Amino acid sequence: AAPDTAVLFEPRDILITERLIEGARIENRAAGTLRIESSILEGVSLAGSSFASIIWKDVRLVRCDLANLETRYLTLTRVELIDCRMTGFRAGEANCQDILVSAGDQRHCQLRFSKFKSAEFDSCNFAEADFQGTDLSGSIFRKCTLRNTEMSKVRLLNADLRGSLVEGLRMNAEDVRGAVVDPSQAMIFASLLGIRIE
Repeated sequence: AAPDTAVLFEPRDILITERLIEGARIENRAAGTLRIESSILEGVSLAGSSFASIIWKDVRLVRCDLANLETRYLTLTRVELIDCRMTGFRAGEANCQDILVSAGDQRHCQLRFSKFKSAEFDSCNFAEADFQGTDLSGSIFRKCTLRNTEMSKVRLLNADLRGSLVEGLRMNAEDVRGAVVDPSQAMIFASLLGIRIE
């Protein structure tokens, strides 16, 4: 356990390894790199903070507040975000591998022109989120809300959207190519393809 969490977040470039951090409030902080490895964060608030880059590896975040957290470069490797508040989360460029985002609130988050590999999204609320130009190939969206989500120019090859709400999803016909959908979703996507089902 981290004895004094405020001290951990004081440097311009922050490095945190093998720590359990609970209940810390590091809000509206501006810094260089936020690197966290082999750690667990529970109930931590980074709301409104801004980092030049965020690098998390082997990290689990539980019930954390990441609302309006902003970074130019985001790298996540083997990261779990469980029931986290991520409204307005913004990453200029994200590279994410082996991640799980479960529950929480991700409305209005911006992850444009990013890459996700082996990503799973479970019961997420991505309403009004922006994934434009993002590679989501092979990703799993389980029971997610994608209402009015921007997905133009995305790659969805083998991405599984079954069971998610896709009404109002903003994309073009070529964007849905290769995605796995259920019959009710196929009816919605048919209009993109110019298909009339009678």
